[in-house]
Amino acid sequence: MKGPLKFPYEMYPWQEMIFQKLDSSNKKSTILESPTGSGKTAAVLFHVLTKYPDRRVVFLTRTNSQAENLLREARRMGVDKVMTFFGRGEMCLFRKQAPDMSQGTPEEQSSYCRVLVEKHKGGKGGCPYGTDYDGRWKKNVMSQEDFIELGNEDFCPYFAQKRLAIEANVLVTSYSFFLNPFIRERFLDWMGAELKDIILIADEAHNIPDLTRSLLSAKLTHNSLAGCSKEIDQFGDMMLNKINASYVIDSLGEALSSLLKEGDRIITTQEVTEAYMDAFQMNSLDIRGILSLMANYGLSIRESRSNEGKLPRSYIYNTSIIASRMMEDDEGYRVMITHNDEPSGINLMNLETYDVLRFFGNAFRSFFMSGTISPFSKFIDEMGIDDPEKVLVKADYLERNLKVLFVDDVTSRYSLKDESRDKMNFYVKQIVEGIKRNKVIFCTSYEQLSSFLELEMKGRIYFERKGMNNEEFVNLITTNFREKGGNLFAVVNGRISEGIDLPGKIVEVAVLTGIPYPPPAPETAAMELFYEMKFRRGWEYAYEAVAATRMRQAIGRLIRSPEDRGVAIILDSRARKFRNDLPNLYLSKDPVKDANEFLD
Repeated sequence: MKGPLKFPYEMYPWQEMIFQKLDSSNKKSTILESPTGSGKTAAVLFHVLTKYPDRRVVFLTRTNSQAENLLREARRMGVDKVMTFFGRGEMCLFRKQAPDMSQGTPEEQSSYCRVLVEKHKGGKGGCPYGTDYDGRWKKNVMSQEDFIELGNEDFCPYFAQKRLAIEANVLVTSYSFFLNPFIRERFLDWMGAELKDIILIADEAHNIPDLTRSLLSAKLTHNSLAGCSKEIDQFGDMMLNKINASYVIDSLGEALSSLLKEGDRIITTQEVTEAYMDAFQMNSLDIRGILSLMANYGLSIRESRSNEGKLPRSYIYNTSIIASRMMEDDEGYRVMITHNDEPSGINLMNLETYDVLRFFGNAFRSFFMSGTISPFSKFIDEMGIDDPEKVLVKADYLERNLKVLFVDDVTSRYSLKDESRDKMNFYVKQIVEGIKRNKVIFCTSYEQLSSFLELEMKGRIYFERKGMNNEEFVNLITTNFREKGGNLFAVVNGRISEGIDLPGKIVEVAVLTGIPYPPPAPETAAMELFYEMKFRRGWEYAYEAVAATRMRQAIGRLIRSPEDRGVAIILDSRARKFRNDLPNLYLSKDPVKDANEFLD
């Protein structure tokens, strides 16, 4: 590190407590829960860099804004050689000419990039950006934008990252980048380091298990089969052991249609296999053999596309692998019919995360921090962490600046929602019109959100629309709500309830129109059964812990610093069950009056 580091702020009492806890612990893993705005990022980073000055650090974030926050802290501390490291999909300057680059998997992007570089070296076009960056650190702290600016000198930002990684003291990268074993192995090679020698710090760490499940899950749909048919039209209807490739795709489509006649539910691998056998008119062993041959055909398509200088993607390869895996019994996965998420299909859902995530325990030290990581037991079970240090920080400004109200005469409970509808509408209209502050109304679903928009309410009303693209979403938040204020209707557990920074008076009131339990979908049922079988905590982990985290994330939009003040209003009598998760919880008979008195 460059010279002695300095903590860049006047230290809060709760930060002193963090230092004391971390300094006194020699455990390999530490889990830290500390409220938003408490300065936990600066505290943990400073502790790590001063206690272990000869160790290199990899800092994992979920969003680019979180990465930028870490870089700001590093600059203020005077840390030397800090850099971001992102994938080709974000760093490739040639992707305007090769738009497929952003859509590929890391493996596909790597192969595609290699072909483009070789084509340019051979004078046959390809990517013109140089891969031989000279290793200059233009700044002590290199951001994503700093690397992209190297394109003005005809250097590839991605390869410049690879060149500097071996010298960096702190590298900041995304979860999705580091959780991929293919990338992680190469990432450590570029660092010139072994996992056992580095320190991992994970920000917003409560996201890791769900993100891991998402990365490991797969889906078979008619859209993916249509992609296979297009490849057959382009590359030929290859004969596979006396059966045409088109017959395989048609048979998979027939099996899929048969299964999708039923509603959402968990199905067994035996049901999938029987549907395949009916459609293919052959036994399961032969079907496995045919799918293996199809996967090999897909590999040849990938190679052909690579040779043509295109993204080496094959629908046939990916679909054959997924279809085959759905025939295999694996206690870490469940197969289910899903119609809720477009397009409908058969989902191969990952349940078991702890084996995949045990690599964190192989690092020299691992630190997991979040404002909503409890219950610790659930996080520990899902991460497969052995005997971690647990640090729970209470910041006194939350007691002063945050009030959480709930009412006891309404509920979003499904069995009672019809009789509660009028009362819920009354409260929403009263709060929108009676509290003259900027508000976010967090709905339990898009269906509920739509019903509120039918109410006649005075004031500026904005709403998050299902399927809204990123440009529309940014315009909604920045151009409309952030600048003009008013009432923003959104869905809990969406982009607004986590990851969007709305400090100060941009949002002073958060309304939750019910307890945001997960819907009674096959995915939730599968998780409940898995948690019960593995940990004997099915309902607690699958429903209660998820609802508590969602509420705390939504309420967390109010207090982004020790100076912020806000009121949360939960329109559901069941909120009293969550007193341990919401310590500032009070019953209110008049939430509009109580909120105005607190904020005035």
